Amino acid sequence: MAEFAPTLGDAAAAGRANAHFALARALQPPRTWDEDLPHLVAGALGDLPEPLPALGEEMAAQIRSLLPELQPAEVAHAKLFIGPFEILAAPWACFYLEDEPRLMGPSSQYAAAAYAEAGLAPSEDLKDAPDHVIHELEFMYFLAFQQATTGERAWYDRRARFWREHLGRWLHRFADAVQQAAVHDFYRTLAEGLKALSVIEERELGSTGRGA
Repeated sequence: MAEFAPTLGDAAAAGRANAHFALARALQPPRTWDEDLPHLVAGALGDLPEPLPALGEEMAAQIRSLLPELQPAEVAHAKLFIGPFEILAAPWACFYLEDEPRLMGPSSQYAAAAYAEAGLAPSEDLKDAPDHVIHELEFMYFLAFQQATTGERAWYDRRARFWREHLGRWLHRFADAVQQAAVHDFYRTLAEGLKALSVIEERELGSTGRGA
């Protein structure tokens, strides 16, 4: 994952970059968490409209309480996103945007094409389909970071298009699935954060046409 975005240039875009980065990091397997994650999450969400600052503080406190013993979070993460027998909250766009979901199908191809158009070559470390929620949140981080640092309109346009045509059409449904699974309080709070960020992004980047 790229470095955490500093507050640069376009403050609003930098704030969005930070939020996407932090939430993507929180969705990683808990075994990859480090002691800086609570500070990252609270700081990234702290400058955004409510309820994100409060949710950031809540998530930070939950992570701190979990770091000494990660097994409960690992079990919850596996139940939600990995299986092996049932995945409670599928983390791929295809499960929300396709009538017959399949990995490396149209949703994956859309995401991969968007990454390539923005100048991102496929990584050798990429171990999952391009439409995985973590990859898409990281891509939104990248686009907002580029907008903040360059000030070029093209980066905003890429952000808005990817949001309206793709991520914004399914992120809230993914968050709903995480909440409804009710496997751990941390993931419930994280889902609330994803939904709150979705509301802010839709206000700035435009409606996805998904309705309320």
